[in-house]
Amino acid sequence: MLKQVKVKLLYASVIASLTLSSAAWAAASAAKATVPGNVSTWVATAAHAGTAPDSQTVTIAVHMALSDLAGLRSLVDDVSKPGSPEYGHYLNPAALRDRFAPASADVAAVEAMLKGAGMANVQVGPAGVYVAATATVAQLRSAFAVTQETYVHGTMTLRANREAPSIPAALAGKVLFIEGLDESTSLRQPHHVSASQGDLVAPASYKPSLTGHAQSTTSATSALTPPPVAAGNPSPYCSTYFGDSNAVLSTKPAPYNATLPWLDCGYTPQQIQAAYGLDRVKPDGTGVTVGIVDAYASPTLEADGNQYASNHSLPPLTSANFTQIIPIGIYDVDPAATCDPYSWWTEESLDLASVHGSAPGAKIVYIGSTDCNTSLTIALLNAIYNYQADILTNSWGFGGEAVEAGEVAFEDQGYMFAAAQGQTVLFSSGDDGDLSQLNGVASGSWPATSSYVTGVGGTSLLLMNAKGKKNEYGWGTDRAFLANATVNSASSVTTSGLTTVTDFGFTYADFSFYSGSGGGISLLEPQPSYQVGIVPSTLATSLNEASDSTVPLPTLQRVSPDVAMVADPYTGYLYGETYTIAGNSVLDSGCTALTSTTEYCEMAIGGTSLASPLMAGMIAVVDQARLGGGKPLVGFANPWLYGAKIGATMNSAGINDIVAPTSPTAVLRGYETNLTEIRVVTINSAPFVIYPTPFPLIACTLTICEGLDDVFNFVTPGYDDVTGLGVPYAPYLIKQ
Repeated sequence: MLKQVKVKLLYASVIASLTLSSAAWAAASAAKATVPGNVSTWVATAAHAGTAPDSQTVTIAVHMALSDLAGLRSLVDDVSKPGSPEYGHYLNPAALRDRFAPASADVAAVEAMLKGAGMANVQVGPAGVYVAATATVAQLRSAFAVTQETYVHGTMTLRANREAPSIPAALAGKVLFIEGLDESTSLRQPHHVSASQGDLVAPASYKPSLTGHAQSTTSATSALTPPPVAAGNPSPYCSTYFGDSNAVLSTKPAPYNATLPWLDCGYTPQQIQAAYGLDRVKPDGTGVTVGIVDAYASPTLEADGNQYASNHSLPPLTSANFTQIIPIGIYDVDPAATCDPYSWWTEESLDLASVHGSAPGAKIVYIGSTDCNTSLTIALLNAIYNYQADILTNSWGFGGEAVEAGEVAFEDQGYMFAAAQGQTVLFSSGDDGDLSQLNGVASGSWPATSSYVTGVGGTSLLLMNAKGKKNEYGWGTDRAFLANATVNSASSVTTSGLTTVTDFGFTYADFSFYSGSGGGISLLEPQPSYQVGIVPSTLATSLNEASDSTVPLPTLQRVSPDVAMVADPYTGYLYGETYTIAGNSVLDSGCTALTSTTEYCEMAIGGTSLASPLMAGMIAVVDQARLGGGKPLVGFANPWLYGAKIGATMNSAGINDIVAPTSPTAVLRGYETNLTEIRVVTINSAPFVIYPTPFPLIACTLTICEGLDDVFNFVTPGYDDVTGLGVPYAPYLIKQ
């Protein structure tokens, strides 16, 4: 349920009286200070590409420090820790703002600074926690005394500053971070992965409109960008329940069996409810509001959600249980934009289907932004400081922790503010395993590594029947093709075995890592108190590098994720989305025509983008039960989760430990476009030869590594950096 006190923090009257004249501004800004922690770490080693054009327009946000941060941190400890006398005694938003909001005079000074620099659309955020504006690159150079050059970072060319920005000395310590001086936030990405969907492309006739749109919190009205072209490539066969459709291979793909199941067709909401005991409890999330925060806004989101609800016997979405807080003009986007709007549209449809499917009674609020950069940050901060939902699920993040210290500081204080008012904030942990192969260093990903959010990792769910019988393992997928293969039928595949590769005189199966639950040590955050004694010290102090060496850290650090739910796309979840008709029977498979040019398609999908909204639905169910029993909302979930009883066997407690498979486990994935192409896809069970020196050397034999996620992340008994504490089970969790 939304908080009873909803105060719109508008500093307009205060600011109007404090706005400085140009002359006064010039005098006040003569003395300068710099803002530390405002230069991206990646810039130092990036190749220079050019100079950003003076006329380029960007959105910036000057993030202010809250007052009495130590007091806020202490308050969060008191209200979030079970057993504390103040546990669950959350403050309402108005009381929190009165106590911790930045000084109005400092906020007014920042507003004057931006206006004095000639910036447009200057707006003050709730509680004065940020001041946003539209600026040109030339204005950024002048106002903050920074360069604005472009650099090659990975596959992207990004604008960035190399110097700490300058601000008036009177604001030193009052400004934490100036977002928008670089384009690091373009590295944010949604965390979904598909086994059947190809790249989404715009219709050939589409000509994008590149007009900008101002941030707003009203309904979106604008021209509609057409949806992407359907790009499905399904397997010719799949399983409704794990193992109910098996194929016998003519040659055993050692170390796996000759008889292997097909990947699942995509679990339905009812199957997910059975898997996690949600069908065994009366609460369904009624009276609780779940906020979904993403970039952009799909123009067909509500229609897709209602079609999905109709197809899967869920309550329809109406104004009573679904609203959107999105910018004006958001439906008119350039599909080729750096942030990849189409991918975010998929994310939004997945998130909506996941929350609604796991908590059908909950009210859902979709909170969108104009892009994945500063406007996404603003949308998230508004959701927190304006208390737009009881639970906020965020299925996105960075691929690692290449974020500035100032960004960590302003985000952490926001997550603490959320905790103090009883909000639960969830982030998906990522889909690229330990990141060692991408970044050269194994680590978790921000913001899931913040000590004040709940990071949600991923599993592979092997659901056996409608009663919820299952096996569940850590999500870590390696894939290899079968050689000389032909799919004869659902039960018969002819093959000569796995494809092989020869390297250094050795010939072995040609497996490669595809995706897996993100997780690992944080380089930014020290170990929070709730992880003390639960997270193994080896995970909290060892920085594993792709060189297979181990660099010890002097202090215990935060490790993610905290919990996990299904995320493996090969044991994935059905979701629905509107596409442009491709005109190809394979690409359009699983679709129903809506108009002469569009169709609604359902397909299986995964990623920790699935796990986070499913966990949000689980928390909504728990919150309803708690409120009905006179208990407070879960709020900041981690102290509660880490104090929960952990079941050693599946479905024996509120949180159940995930362990490695006991024998080589895999599924088959075929391609309807080519019946001679078929993969063996591992389930947390990878051939040892892929990683000749894995760290640590556990759960490995001469042929197989059971529980291996990527190179350095393993599923082990107790807490691990693939599945965290384990997976939830509703009947016991609501009693926690």
